[in-house]
Amino acid sequence: MGDTLPRLRITRRSGKVRVVAEAGATLAVEGGSFVPGEDGVVDIRAFGGSVLEVRCPAGSDLTISTSSGAIDVRGDAGSVKVTTKSGSVAIERATAVNARGASGRVDVGACTGECHVVFVSSHVSIGEAGRAVIATVSGNIDVGAVDDAEVKTVSGTISLAARPGGRLAARSISGAVEISVPSGSRPATHLKAVTGRVRSECEPGHDGEIRAKSVSGSISVTCR
Repeated sequence: MGDTLPRLRITRRSGKVRVVAEAGATLAVEGGSFVPGEDGVVDIRAFGGSVLEVRCPAGSDLTISTSSGAIDVRGDAGSVKVTTKSGSVAIERATAVNARGASGRVDVGACTGECHVVFVSSHVSIGEAGRAVIATVSGNIDVGAVDDAEVKTVSGTISLAARPGGRLAARSISGAVEISVPSGSRPATHLKAVTGRVRSECEPGHDGEIRAKSVSGSISVTCR
C-alpha cells in the first residue's frame, strides 16, 4: 500500500468492533482477516469472535457496517462512515463522520469537518464539530462546540453551544431547546414555541444566526 493511507471497509454481523488509528502504525487485524480489494479499499471481516480489533495509521478512512454490537474508534481517524442496526458508536477524533442506525448511543469527541448522525432512537453527544447535522426520532442531542448545525428530534432535549458567528438551526416537537453562545455575542435570533416558554438573554445583532422551533417545549438562548 506504500505511503498511501489505507481505506478500510470493516464488516461483521454481531460483536464489538474496535479500531485504533495511530501515527506510524501499520495495518494489523486481530479476530479477523483483511484482503486488499481491486477498488483500492481493504476489506476486513471478522472470524466470529467477541471482538474484532483493527490497528491502522492515523488519518485512515473507515467504513464500518454491523447488525449489532458496539463500535469504538480511538485515535485520529480520517472520515468515518458507520451503519448499524443496534449498538453504541464511539468515535474519539475524525475529519468527518457519517453515522446511521436504528438504536444505540452515539458519542463523538471531535470532528473537524461535518458530523452527520441519523438514528431512530439514540442519545447523541458531540464534543466539537465544524458542522453538525443530526436527526433522531427520540433521544437527547448534546453538541459542545460547533460552527454550524442543523439538528432535529421528535422527542428529546436539544443542547447546542455555538462558536463565535455560528449559524444554528434546531427543531424539537416535544422537548426543550437550549442554545448557548459566547459571552458578548449578538446573534440574529428566530425563536418560536407553540406552548413552551421562549427566553433569550442575548442582545440581537449579526454575530451569527440562531433558528429554533418547538411545539411543546421551552427554548432558551444564553451567553456563556
